[in-house]
Amino acid sequence: MSFDLRLVKTATDAEAARRLAREALWLRELAGVRSLEGQLPQLIEEGTDAAGWPYLVIRIPPGAGETRAFTKEHARFLAHLGKARFRTADFEHASKCQWIQRSIASVPRDHAPLLEGAYYDCEKALLYWNGPYVLSQGDFAPWNIRTFGSQLFVFDWGSAHADASPLDDVLHYLMIQRRLKTVPLLRRAMGRAREFAVAAYPEWSWRPKVIGALTLVYLLGVILHREAKRSDPVVDAYWKLLEKRSAWMKEN
Repeated sequence: MSFDLRLVKTATDAEAARRLAREALWLRELAGVRSLEGQLPQLIEEGTDAAGWPYLVIRIPPGAGETRAFTKEHARFLAHLGKARFRTADFEHASKCQWIQRSIASVPRDHAPLLEGAYYDCEKALLYWNGPYVLSQGDFAPWNIRTFGSQLFVFDWGSAHADASPLDDVLHYLMIQRRLKTVPLLRRAMGRAREFAVAAYPEWSWRPKVIGALTLVYLLGVILHREAKRSDPVVDAYWKLLEKRSAWMKEN
């Protein structure tokens, strides 16, 4: 693949500066992962502009195609990405779990009962499940992905984080496009996420109870990342799915 386009990304506020720092961190680390070679931007320069804001210069390929379907190439990329930073842990010891707990404590108190109840359901369902936790791109969505022949190229690593559920990126790709609100569509996304997990991580049990709990982890993560603002249409859609969780979570 020929890289001959340069993109300059400059922060204009503190949050953007944090995202740029995170993106640079992960691009440096993932540059050495052979299975992802040619599928991520190349970080070629970091610095600070005249106003004191950080910037990055990255190299990207010219031209691109986009698809909304979740293909075998998407699944292959996520399987390689997950193994780039991988560990096995109990849910309560994963940093994603601990971040959810801290974030719920900071939301408005009128929002807390639903979020606390959903978190309790996660914790209860995953109590005796020791599973894989992986690196997540954080915003794995069609607008951050291009295709070059049979290979993906994935942009925007400012939301990447370790210790994520293996289902997070799959569910995000399938759901964020439509801001899914209905239980049948959610179940379809959960089924596709389970197929991915079984193929990528066959050593673990992916029974319906686990898939349901990890879907709750995904929904809670997005809601809390967006500060539980009900005026946000994504938060509103996912909030309604939390309220309906008895209709799609499995007990066994």
